[in-house]
Amino acid sequence: MKPKTTLNLFKNFLAIELKKVSQGSQMLLFLFLLLLSNSTSNAQSNSCKATLQVEKNRFTKSVPPEGVSYSLQISNIGTSNSIYTLSATNTNSNCSNKDGSSSAGNVNLSITLTDTNSIPINQISVNPGETITFLAQVKVPNGTTINRWNCSQINATATECPSYSVSTTLHTMVSDPSAE
Repeated sequence: MKPKTTLNLFKNFLAIELKKVSQGSQMLLFLFLLLLSNSTSNAQSNSCKATLQVEKNRFTKSVPPEGVSYSLQISNIGTSNSIYTLSATNTNSNCSNKDGSSSAGNVNLSITLTDTNSIPINQISVNPGETITFLAQVKVPNGTTINRWNCSQINATATECPSYSVSTTLHTMVSDPSAE
């Protein structure tokens, strides 16, 4: 069921009124609706534009047993306020390790997305022209093999435009605590 927006109410009104007019007029109204629909989708796509990057391009880190944090920045370069749904996924089979080694031996790590006060979040609201910083806190699960890489993809999907998302990949080396 479509939400009751002004545009949907207008389309419903026109559909009812179309039944009352001649076929030639119906064609003109249909073309008008088609143009209106296209302009609405173009306006929506212009409103959903963002960048997502790791602060200072520090997307490669070594993680000690106590964990490490990546500082990420999302910028809304669209025309309206946007709410982004955030997610983190281990993507070991779809990445290249920074040292050129095979990703076949990569390990999964625990990733929690938080605000800058370390409070877990899964959505973030960003005004046009605004940049907001959040954290990806990476922890090493017990029993994880050391001296192995992990690739994690951080995604931000616009709730207003579900087909629009931005992402960045983090590369984390699980360090040997006895070598530090």
